[in-house]
Amino acid sequence: MTNPLYGNWGAAYIFGPQKGASPQDVKVLDDASRSFATVTQTYTGHDYSQTAGAGAAGGMGFAFLAYLNGRLRSGIQIVLDSIRLADAVKDADYVITGEGRLDAQTAMGKAPIGVAKLAKQYGAKVIALAGCTTADAAECNRQGIDAFFSIVDKAMPLEEAMNKETALRNMTNTAQQVFNLIRAVS
Repeated sequence: MTNPLYGNWGAAYIFGPQKGASPQDVKVLDDASRSFATVTQTYTGHDYSQTAGAGAAGGMGFAFLAYLNGRLRSGIQIVLDSIRLADAVKDADYVITGEGRLDAQTAMGKAPIGVAKLAKQYGAKVIALAGCTTADAAECNRQGIDAFFSIVDKAMPLEEAMNKETALRNMTNTAQQVFNLIRAVS
């Protein structure tokens, strides 16, 4: 993730609403992050608050930079390298990835985009499956995901959608239809 600690693109404004924060909560969280950055700058003599990635993991990126003299690296890149995903996708025609909710935040460097960028290096088509998608998820198409699909097949309470059996059935049915489409156009 490339978000700064605070501000319109900071941790509170970008990630807070997805985690259930109200608009009032977001403002309080953002103000607290700004205050923490000011205190930190006074203490350390450095301002890392607007560094790309400072807002990652709720501000852990900022803490690592400011207090541990850390170096930020893309979390998804670390994971992709660790699991050697390149070896698995180098000969693939299609790569399937997914996330609970596919939205504009996904396009800011979350796992599905990291997978898509890697797959594109090898010329693979990328399909994402998600529990739900939002109108702004189209940004994911511009970041390398060729098509995305919500696996939820009808309106249902969140608890039902997240039930293991329901989720497995919905994922299986959606994946089957995706591959039926691939066969139909091949």
